[in-house]
Amino acid sequence: MGAKIAIIDDDRVTSSMLEKLFSEKGYQVLKAHDGERGLKLVKEARPPMVICDMLLPKIHGADICRKIKDDPELKETRVVLITAVYKGATTRIDAKSYGADNYFEKPINTKELVSWVEKNMPEEPEPASTARKPEKPRIDIESLDIDEVMSQLKTMVDKEARNKK
Repeated sequence: MGAKIAIIDDDRVTSSMLEKLFSEKGYQVLKAHDGERGLKLVKEARPPMVICDMLLPKIHGADICRKIKDDPELKETRVVLITAVYKGATTRIDAKSYGADNYFEKPINTKELVSWVEKNMPEEPEPASTARKPEKPRIDIESLDIDEVMSQLKTMVDKEARNKK
């Protein structure tokens, strides 16, 4: 599954539209419908991208953005603020002062939003379990002395047996 995107918006039409849009692009979409649940979701799931409405119940979108950017463990999270209420150049400047990485007014130009998200989605580090392990040196079988190998193997087995006692 693709990278995670958290959508925090109390407008269920907008959140469903964004969920469908990003799911079709291969992203794993997480949703919350109020600021309190949204901030909790971000802290628990740690998505690299958050799309957050500014005017939300319980915690304002600007405050969510500030809390994310002030948290040392979350500060690299990209935050896009969206709004249907606050509009204009002043709000764009305010959004940047909250720490937002971008700002879009509703109705959202989805092509611009998707393009911005795709260009700005942080690269996810390769999980440690699937990271390529260094190759072990190859053994030249023809140069092995079978008596020496058997002697070393017997010593290892004896040592292991003593350790179990």
